[in-house]
Amino acid sequence: MDWLVGDEHRTRAIDVDPNSVVLLEGPVEFYQTLLKSTEAAEKRICLSTLYLGTGPLEQKLVSVLNDALTSKSGLETLILMDYLRGTRENGSTGMLKETAGLSNAKICLYHTPEFRGILKKILGERTNEIIGLQHMKIYVFDDDVLISGANLSETYFTDRQDRYVLIKNNPTLAGFFQELISAVASCSFRLHDGGILKLHEDCSVHPYEGVANEYRSLVNQRVLRVLSKYAKESGDSSEACTKVYPLVQMGLFGINQEYDLMRTLFARKDPYMNLSVASGYFNLTNEYSDVIAKEGDYSLSVVLASPQANGFYNGAALSGYIPLVYVYVSKLFYELVRNRPVKLFEYQRDGWSFHAKGIWLNFPKNQSEYAATIFGSSNYGYRSVHRDLEAQVLLVTRDKNLKRRLSEEEGRLFEWSSMVETTTFRRTDHQIPYWVRIFSRCFRNFF
Repeated sequence: MDWLVGDEHRTRAIDVDPNSVVLLEGPVEFYQTLLKSTEAAEKRICLSTLYLGTGPLEQKLVSVLNDALTSKSGLETLILMDYLRGTRENGSTGMLKETAGLSNAKICLYHTPEFRGILKKILGERTNEIIGLQHMKIYVFDDDVLISGANLSETYFTDRQDRYVLIKNNPTLAGFFQELISAVASCSFRLHDGGILKLHEDCSVHPYEGVANEYRSLVNQRVLRVLSKYAKESGDSSEACTKVYPLVQMGLFGINQEYDLMRTLFARKDPYMNLSVASGYFNLTNEYSDVIAKEGDYSLSVVLASPQANGFYNGAALSGYIPLVYVYVSKLFYELVRNRPVKLFEYQRDGWSFHAKGIWLNFPKNQSEYAATIFGSSNYGYRSVHRDLEAQVLLVTRDKNLKRRLSEEEGRLFEWSSMVETTTFRRTDHQIPYWVRIFSRCFRNFF
């Protein structure tokens, strides 16, 4: 699969034992893994998430973390969250006040340089996150790495379906993500004892009061330093049957690893290839959609959230219309690819929301020995490419057992899904008010 990883990606290959790859099935297993891994960690815990919730499950997780930190002096912890989401109503920062006071813990919050000036005055705390976020969901415990799209909040522990890939005992991968998260954290705010937020001591440019281009350059240099280090160290082993390639997407800072790979993948001409894409908030960039419709030649299946499985379903006021924005976007894509070998499926499971994201790639028609999957935080939309900080992993394997397990993981999502047809958009729950159509066309790049 050299066409996919390419010369610019091959040097970043990290060998993985296929038996060390654990595909968690649901939110309860995700939560239990977080608890057990936190209790068991001896040297490092490094967590990157959008925010931390405030419910009893989150309180227990923080309690377990604090107990581990106080009982193990050699355990170092770094938590990176988003500033705009993490400070909303003092939620995440309030939960971590005690943790921030421990000598072996650092809590950092990234603030996008795009939210400044007049925007600070006109956008409230429930709308300001449309400008840009820290969106990476990486959870490192010693040498184990759990990559997901799930945040540390109750619904992600109970009834919101996501993907969760645990890669055990891989110090190279764990070291890479620890250094990546540390690089962003060093350009962020730090939470101190008592809930006080101050600019990180190593951040020489203020994110929203300093010169924006200088801040962008600072982040770019520190992240590229990590990427360059591991590009030189990792190399590639032709003997390994399973490899992973970390992908970082920070378009705001001129880093486009995910974009470059996705552009290559979506433009692939291979009638033997089957591609499946999952997104809880399906809103591909216009470029991706056009490439799929006009350049690519393969079978494509897309699983997305039904209106009822959208995280904003039954939301208050205008947020309650957000599911219809995504219905409209999916309708536009459906019409664009209706003459292509593309099928759309809507995930609907009573009482559950759908937040899974990722890609599965296989070649059943020509019996290729390889299969691949991409997993992480990105939804492959405009904001994933240009606004937010995203991290994913491309996994390529020829191990039969792992290929089977990946196929089963994919199947579990489609098991709760039904195919989208022309009649789907005539149903009452898919009726789109005219103003929503206009709104979607004007503001879809913020979703």
